[in-house]
Amino acid sequence: MIDGRWELLSPLATGSSGEVFAARETTTGQEMAVKIMRSDLLADPVAVKRFEREAQATGAIEHPHVVRVLAHGQHQGRPYLAMELLRGETLEARLARDQLPRADAVAVVAQIAAALDAAHAAGVIHRDLKPDNVFLLAGDRVDVRVLDFGYAKLAEHLLHDGGLTAANALLGTPLYMAPEQVQASREVDARADLWSLGVIGYELVVGRPPFPSTNLADLFVEILARPIPPPSKLDPTLPRPLDAWAARALARAREERFPSAVALADALAAAVRPTGARWVPAIVALALAGVVLALAIAWAR
Repeated sequence: MIDGRWELLSPLATGSSGEVFAARETTTGQEMAVKIMRSDLLADPVAVKRFEREAQATGAIEHPHVVRVLAHGQHQGRPYLAMELLRGETLEARLARDQLPRADAVAVVAQIAAALDAAHAAGVIHRDLKPDNVFLLAGDRVDVRVLDFGYAKLAEHLLHDGGLTAANALLGTPLYMAPEQVQASREVDARADLWSLGVIGYELVVGRPPFPSTNLADLFVEILARPIPPPSKLDPTLPRPLDAWAARALARAREERFPSAVALADALAAAVRPTGARWVPAIVALALAGVVLALAIAWAR
């Protein structure tokens, strides 16, 4: 029993910071997940603060595509957080089997983007967005939850940094790090999450990440300096507008990236839309303009 309120039923997973269990609330019978900090990390004050930060950051965001935190606290000296129970698999596990259909890939990016924009509006920067932190709920339609805000950076009114982001600290997962994260800049902002989403979108649509190196030093050189392969160069069947999307999504200069996650997702959807479909809005607009002009001429007569 956790705090006399949640009965642990079965283990679900063990991660870098905690153990996750399926649980049941004793008063309502509602099933949920309870994440408990690993006992071997309790002596590390930075790890403890990061665990608490995850609860505070996630709790600050109300959005259907962000995992819901229902409560958090300590049980016998171990921090815990109670969350909605998710059934399905991570995007990383899904991609390990095969590539998503393009329509599903676009839907995944759109839902992650909506979650990110909500987080950014709440003053929360994820800083470790990657396929392993994106959960796909089981079912017939795409339904995403963004997980693990343990590395999140919160606005000052939510939580002071408390030394968690020391100078030259490297936070995040290398393949999905923005250039400013690789350089361990203190000035990392929401645009780092946009870069990470761009890498995920590229990987989903192209079928491979934009940076193929597995050696860490080479990977950082690719992120910081080497030309990013245009998607159509890797797969000539991909629409050419995807090249311009990738160039902007993965612009090394932060001010050249998309202004928001939803703008990035909308541009991706437009870039992969069949050529004929891209003309439809323009044709409709021209047709409406023609009708208006005809009516104006008839009225003048």
